[in-house]
Amino acid sequence: MRGPRRVPAGGDEESTADSDEGVDNLSKEAHMHLRKTTAVAVAALAFVPATAMAATITGGPGSERLRGTNYSDVIDGNAGNDRIFGRGGDDRLTGGLGNDRVFGGAGNDAMYGVQGNDFLHGGAGDDQISGDANDTGDQTSYDRLIGGRGSDTLRGGDSRDRIRGGTGNDIAYGENGNDRMAGGTGDDVQEGGLGDDVIFANAGVDVSRGGDGDDVLWALARSDVHPGPGGEVDQIGDTLEGGNGNDRFRTRDGEVDRITCGDGNDRAFLDQVDAITDATAAAPNGSCETVDRKASKANNSRSEDREETTSDDQASS
Repeated sequence: MRGPRRVPAGGDEESTADSDEGVDNLSKEAHMHLRKTTAVAVAALAFVPATAMAATITGGPGSERLRGTNYSDVIDGNAGNDRIFGRGGDDRLTGGLGNDRVFGGAGNDAMYGVQGNDFLHGGAGDDQISGDANDTGDQTSYDRLIGGRGSDTLRGGDSRDRIRGGTGNDIAYGENGNDRMAGGTGDDVQEGGLGDDVIFANAGVDVSRGGDGDDVLWALARSDVHPGPGGEVDQIGDTLEGGNGNDRFRTRDGEVDRITCGDGNDRAFLDQVDAITDATAAAPNGSCETVDRKASKANNSRSEDREETTSDDQASS
């Protein structure tokens, strides 16, 4: 049996690593993929544990296309504007320096953009996705994070990010920067953190917290919401908390949403059934400085964040 080996390549050359067992370690400066090529190898693979079939791939300084296996791979794009495909398995994928596009594929993946204007798509599975490390001072990059199918955890980091949960019950943290966040179709929890954020509760029973900064928080009715036979309204809406800052709330979706404005000079555009959690008889607006109530609007999604959820890159992976 041949053990692990390192296969170098340069330019636009494509290389293939053949191995009967063991972990494949590839370090290249070119497009690459892992491929089993011999009949002997195919027979031997039946007796090799799945963990032994995973690939460890490290890119070079150029812009590369790096593909994993259907096992749990470790791929680091290093420098350059890379495209990384984890495929199957529970992968650890790192974009590194540059403007990278990273696709987890099936499996519970850990994905990191690091620096640059990155696009990270978790795909199927319960993924952990981070745009860049917090407290790095990288406040100029623009990351896009999409959870995909599964219950994901997404972290924006220091930069100004666009974060979308996808399907599943997701948890999203904008962290630093002026972020734009949308929960997707599950029951999501979103926290804007520092910065002036825009957060859409979207189609689910969601909890949105603005944090510090002048935030705008939206509620969107679920697709299964219909008036009762007597015109009853849906009693299960979203929970929106402004935190510190001069926040705006827009919740005219026909559900009973729960609003807490918090500190600052806040304004809430509500429908007639929404509840202000800290309201009293003496202070019916609670911590909200201005409340404007009007009738609900059907499918109140005028500014819903419709971030892309698929791409040609993912389809061709």
